[in-house]
Order: sequence, then structure tokens, then C-alpha cells
Amino acid sequence: MSEKKNTLAQAMAWNTAGNLVYCICQWIITILAVKLDSFGAAGYLSLAMTTSSTFSTIAMFSMRNFQVSDVKNEFKDAEYLGSRVLTCTAAIVLCALYAINSTSAYQMWCIDAFMLIRLAESIVDVIHGINQKYDRYDIIGKSYFLRGIATDAAFIAGFVFFKDILIAILLTGIANLLLVFIYDVRQTSRLEKLSFIIKDKNIAVLLKKCTPIVATSFLLSMFPLLPRTAIQNLLGNDILGIYSSIASPTLVVQVFATYAFNPLIPKISVLFNEKRYDAFLSVFRKILLFFAGFAVIVFIGAAVLGRWGLKLLYGETILDSYALFMPLVWCTLFTAYIWIMNSIVTSIRKIIPMMLATAAGFAICFFFTNYFVTTFGSNGASLVQIISFAVVLVLLILITEITIHQKKKELK
Repeated sequence: MSEKKNTLAQAMAWNTAGNLVYCICQWIITILAVKLDSFGAAGYLSLAMTTSSTFSTIAMFSMRNFQVSDVKNEFKDAEYLGSRVLTCTAAIVLCALYAINSTSAYQMWCIDAFMLIRLAESIVDVIHGINQKYDRYDIIGKSYFLRGIATDAAFIAGFVFFKDILIAILLTGIANLLLVFIYDVRQTSRLEKLSFIIKDKNIAVLLKKCTPIVATSFLLSMFPLLPRTAIQNLLGNDILGIYSSIASPTLVVQVFATYAFNPLIPKISVLFNEKRYDAFLSVFRKILLFFAGFAVIVFIGAAVLGRWGLKLLYGETILDSYALFMPLVWCTLFTAYIWIMNSIVTSIRKIIPMMLATAAGFAICFFFTNYFVTTFGSNGASLVQIISFAVVLVLLILITEITIHQKKKELK
């Protein structure tokens, strides 16, 4: 077993850098779809990415936060790995069934092909949970870096040799899966012997405990899917391609905010389990201050560089749709903050209230998406998400504050 460990600063650096590279590389393929083909191709890619992301929540079963906050070792690594085999199988089947209802057979196959990339992400997610237990964020960072480079290389190869978005997505999925086994499985096997258990009552217990978390993640993944589907149905695939192309650069913000925070989850869980509630509140409120400060920095940066960046990436014509940009930046910020808050709420095991808070936001998105898109056009898709996300974020903050104050009273 390797004794090498990362300090907190190193962990945050490796985790953030690796995920940032991976996110940028995935973002690059959305640009390449436009540059090498058209906004129509970008539309096919966007819906494939968004739809497969929804079913990716089933594959991952939102277990990572539960896994890394399992400081009492309630479940074995083999049980986490075994449960992932089951959830990935279910996700692939359900995604394939859902994709049958796509607007075209070509869109269906694009969704199914991108699900291979989501499968690789889901397998590596549980393996990275084991790496995190050993503080081996260097393995995690390098994994994301390698798969990011492979993503762009395979995608470009698909266009160079076949000139087809579907084949490009398919090759990218195969490349991602190969790297999981060539790199992640081999590296993690040096830390401990990897095995998985499927037939065990503990698997059912684990899945049951995580069911409200995956329900929460599934609902959250529908927040962008519903509006984007509405854009495609009501405004057309080319409009969706423009909307998605403008949205893609903003994802860098989400990745930076989310993955810079990830190494703190085990630390927060320890504070809670050791009943150091004042220390927990101190860290929590610093995180809320980070939310505010980060939003100001991002808003200023987007306002100053937004037009220049979009023109550089897509050309002069994209500026006709510049009004979509700032609302999409806010969507991305809210998404990052909610994922961070979900990690915190999971660490204090207030999972059912978290699910109910998300359901409240989802209800707003579900019932008002078509109205907002019909009334405000593409910007309506962003506005309905902002309102929905804001409701969820406020509720999650209240859940955390109330829970810790109740625990402090019980301790006295």
C-alpha cells in the first residue's frame, strides 16, 4: 500500500486542476461541433450531453458524497463497487428506453453513445471515492487530465475520419472507458485489492440509504433538461445549439467552485460526527461568504470578458444572442452552490429534507418552463432555472442552520 498522501492544499489543487482540465476538454467538443459542423450538430450534442447527464445520476446514485463522508466505515469498498455495477446497468437500460422517444433516430443514437462517457464517469467516480479515502488526489487529478485529453483526441478523430457527430461521440465514449481500466483501476489496485460484492443484504441497505440522494440528483439534473428540451421543441434545434454553445463556457465556473470544495467534505463530516458544532458553523459560514465573493468576481469577469470570449470562440454572429450569456452565468453559479450545499447536507445526513427542498424547486421548473420559454424565448429557459435554483439554495441553507442549532441545544 502506498503511503504517499496529499496535504489539503495539494488535494484541492490536484482535484480542481484535474476536473478543470476535464471540464474544459468537454467544453471544447461543444465548440468543435460548431466549428467542424454546425449549430445543428451542437444541438444534437447538447441534448445528448444533457439527457445522458440525467441518467448518469442513476448510474452514480449520488453515492460519492455518502461514500467519502462514511467516516465510520459503515460500508465496505467492495459494497460501494458492487452497488455501482447494479446502478450503471439500470441507468443504461433506462436511458436507452427514454432515448426511443427522441425527436429523431439520430438524436436517439447520439444520446445512447454519450451514455458510454457517462458510464466511464460513473465507474471512475466510485474508484475515486477510494482514492479520496487514502488522500490520493494526485491519482484523481491525473485521471481527469488523461480522460480530458482522450475526449478531445477521440472527438476530433471522429470528425477527421468520418465527419459525423454520432461517430465522434461513440469514439469518445470508447476512449473514456478504456482509460478507466488502463489507468484508474490499475492505480487504485496498488492502494488496495479491488473487488465487488453484488449479492449481499448490505447492498440493499446502501442503495436504500442513498435513494433519496439519487432522487435529489435526478431532479436537479432535470432542471436544465426540461428547459433545453422546451427550446428544441418550441424554438428549434439550431436555437438550442446557439443556447448550448453560449452556456458551455460558463461550466468552467461550476467545475472550479464545486471541485475546489470537494476535499473539504470529509473534514466537515468529521466536525459533525465529533459534535464540534461551533467549528462546523464557522466553516459553513465561511463557505457562504465564499459563495458571495465568488459570485461578485465571476459577475465582473463575465461582464468584462463575455463579449470578447464569445466572439473569439464562435465568431461575430454569436453576439446577436449575447443577451443569453449573463443569465446562463447565474444558472451555472446556482448549480455549483447547490451541489456544494447538497454535499454539506448529506454530511449531516439530512437527506430527506434535502430531497424535499429539491422537489420544491423542480415543481417550479416543471410547471413553468413552457410558459417562460414561450414568453421570453431562450432566456426564459435560464430565468425559470434561476428561480428554481434560488428556492432550493435558500431551503438548503435553512436546513443546515436549523439542524446545527438543534444539535447544539441537544448537546447542552
